Amino acid sequence: MTSMAGAPKTPQTAPPHPLVAHLRGRIEGLTSAVLVFPLFLVYQLGILSGRGQNGVDFVTQALIRVSHRDLSQYLVILAGLLLVYAAVVVLLRRRGQLAPRAFVPMLVESTFYALIMGSIIVFVLQQFARIVPGLVVGGAGPLDVVVISAGAGFHEELIFRVILMGGLAWLLTGLTGAGRAWFLALVLSSLAFSLAHHLGPMGEPFTFTAFVYRTLAGAFFAIVYQVRGFAVAAWTHALYDVYVLSV
Repeated sequence: MTSMAGAPKTPQTAPPHPLVAHLRGRIEGLTSAVLVFPLFLVYQLGILSGRGQNGVDFVTQALIRVSHRDLSQYLVILAGLLLVYAAVVVLLRRRGQLAPRAFVPMLVESTFYALIMGSIIVFVLQQFARIVPGLVVGGAGPLDVVVISAGAGFHEELIFRVILMGGLAWLLTGLTGAGRAWFLALVLSSLAFSLAHHLGPMGEPFTFTAFVYRTLAGAFFAIVYQVRGFAVAAWTHALYDVYVLSV
């Protein structure tokens, strides 16, 4: 029997930095839902103080119907969702599928995208369309900024990226192939995202510059969603709006 006493030890590699490990794969499904829930909760509580409801927020309308327009029942439903969220977080942690530190790399990544997005879009507009954007933003109070941004990040990414873009890509894949389906879904959902800001009684007056800017913003969020997942796209959108509305 050969002795193993003299066998060389296998070198142990140091675990990767949390940010490096975070960037190795797309954040999927349940983990995305866990990471994005704070945006949902901040918005759902914030609108109770009279802050504006997001134009594509169909979730709150459903919650209001379920609670029969009773505030106490609405708060009980939110409390129940918070308990479910806490239970899911504990379960994922015990299974080793989620660590609290995962939230920090996601915020760092989303902050980076939020800070560079505007500059990239302005550069594209100036270089290829000779357009100098002049969007009218700002003017909201700090609490309004937080609530509006949280609602935009969660609800608009849910509607335009997860549901609309994902649904269109799924429907078109059999007709055009996966690659073309994804591209067409990105374009169509980005146009719809931009157009939605000019519709309804609260929509802003239509200008070509604003429409093109938001279409490119929608495309940016769509790429982030496709490559990095719902949580990163939602937080990028929310943090970008915080930055823009605070200027």
